Amino acid sequence: MRIGIVLTFLLLLVVPYPIRATHPIEFNKMGVHLLLDDGRHQWDRSLWDSHLSYAHELVGDWGYVTQLIRLDDLDVEKWQYFLDLCEKHTLIPIIRLATTFDREHNWWRTPPQDSDGAYQSVAAQYADFIAALDWDIFQPLLVIGNEPNRGDEWGGQPNPAEYARFLKDMATALHEAHPFAEVMNAGLDHFAPNTNGQPFINGMIYVDGESFMDAMIEAEPGVFGYIDAWASHPYPLGAFIAPPWEQTFKVDWLNGSTNPRHETPPEGILNRGINAYEWELWKLSTYGIEDLPVYITETGWRHSIEGYPSPEQVVWYTNLTMSGGFGEFLHLNDDNRVIGVTFFALNGHPDEWSHTNWLDMNPDGTVNGVLIRPDKFKPVE
Repeated sequence: MRIGIVLTFLLLLVVPYPIRATHPIEFNKMGVHLLLDDGRHQWDRSLWDSHLSYAHELVGDWGYVTQLIRLDDLDVEKWQYFLDLCEKHTLIPIIRLATTFDREHNWWRTPPQDSDGAYQSVAAQYADFIAALDWDIFQPLLVIGNEPNRGDEWGGQPNPAEYARFLKDMATALHEAHPFAEVMNAGLDHFAPNTNGQPFINGMIYVDGESFMDAMIEAEPGVFGYIDAWASHPYPLGAFIAPPWEQTFKVDWLNGSTNPRHETPPEGILNRGINAYEWELWKLSTYGIEDLPVYITETGWRHSIEGYPSPEQVVWYTNLTMSGGFGEFLHLNDDNRVIGVTFFALNGHPDEWSHTNWLDMNPDGTVNGVLIRPDKFKPVE
């Protein structure tokens, strides 16, 4: 166990830090993913207060909000305003440290490497930014990248060895920048096929999640020992439209791809669906990694398109996912391994995200009203 984690635990015995520690009996897992900036569009800061007010209305006191911050937008004053708004609206921020989006190729660029292939220079940029922010009552909850087993999230072609080195260098720098930083991996896409280095029909290359994790370990055997929590993206089946009780185990190996390290999981441990994080935790255990807490930083349903659930169905599915009442699956409020769940998404630009938005958004960023309004959830005891 990292010394920093032990010190954090000891400190929590005497001071209310981080904010979750002020609720030692009950806490709120519910959250929503923000799209104040999605890498391509960014709402004007004058609208942020209103958007976070809606987030609080929907997830409750000290619920979670996830927000990406780009490498070319490490503006301390600007993002300090965001943290201050989170405190004002009693929301706990999760920050996804992103690179920059290449509009020409329609992918996220890979982080810049040092001459020796390391990422210490760019890690220092992110770390200086985190150190310059006043976290006040918050613990920095930091996610490193996003779904790097997808080509459109890693410069067109996934590279697990590169991502493993990036994760190690980032975790090292961020832990040095803030003694209470809780660093997480990028959530993986377990619906991604393994295209065996060849472009898929959309021109991108993909690696399945298990092969990606195995290759990370092969390149950097201790990589998962550098993180403090596991970020997961357990989306529902059927292009994010199936009910939460429908789950399965599947890997799509295309173009002759194989994984010699593939292992059949125990019965009931599935990699696609609302409880897919259980498969990830099992896989981590095969590397000797145990007891990582889980933050579900993306999940949820598409809606309001022909063949997709209605907003009313999404509300029902969301309530079931968190608190149960129907269907045979593990409800997230009942799983002590899961710390927070940020459903995707609150407030994206409607031209791109209207099918996932919980808010009815105008193109100028103003809000017409609420589309998805889950029940207020009973805090976890």
